[in-house]
Amino acid sequence: MTNRFCIISTVQSSIMKSKIFILLSITVLFAVKVFAQDAQGPLDGKQFKIELFKDGNSDSKETLVFDKGMMDALECHQWGFTAAKYEGKNSSGVSSFHSTAKSEKEGTMVWQGKITADKIEGTVVWSKSGQDPIKYTFQGQQAQQK
Repeated sequence: MTNRFCIISTVQSSIMKSKIFILLSITVLFAVKVFAQDAQGPLDGKQFKIELFKDGNSDSKETLVFDKGMMDALECHQWGFTAAKYEGKNSSGVSSFHSTAKSEKEGTMVWQGKITADKIEGTVVWSKSGQDPIKYTFQGQQAQQK
């Protein structure tokens, strides 16, 4: 009888360990999926052609690309700026975003904007050590996807 009890107890213990292992595996897979979704942003897959204005005058043109939770100002690469994480949200058909891009030699660019339908507008402040911040406004529209 004792042998039989030990065998049943061992089988029940193995079943319990298997259930715990399966539960832990599902939990880990769920956590990985949630984390992967967090790397996505509400504007991902969108691209905008914008014009920047300084003191009300046209200054330059830029392309903003939103992908994988990052915003990339393509023409700013020439000053060492690279894609930066952005925060975005959608509310009542209007999306807003904020991003801070950094360059080792050229400082930081703080972007803020809103998007309604295919139109974008906002501000960017370029700060660099040893000089006053340069303030821009921008506006543009969503680029056609190829």
